[in-house]
Amino acid sequence: MSISEMSTKKSLTRREREVLFWVSRGKTAWETSVILNISKTTVISHLKNSRDKLDTTNIAQTIAEAMKRSEIPS
Repeated sequence: MSISEMSTKKSLTRREREVLFWVSRGKTAWETSVILNISKTTVISHLKNSRDKLDTTNIAQTIAEAMKRSEIPS
C-alpha cells in the first residue's frame, strides 16, 4: 500500500478504537458492551464500521490492520 493510499483511508473514531482494543484482548461483543457501557448492537456496529474503514473482511484482519496502522496497541 502506498502512502497516498494510506492517507485516503478513513481513520477510526475513538470509540471504534476502544471496541477493537477490547475485542483484540479476547473480550466478546457482550463483554465489551458492559465494559464500555454501550449496547451489544452498538459494539457490533462499531466493528462493522471498522471493517469497512480498514477494508477488511473479518475481525482478525481488522485487528491486525488496526495494529499495523497504530490505531490500537499491539
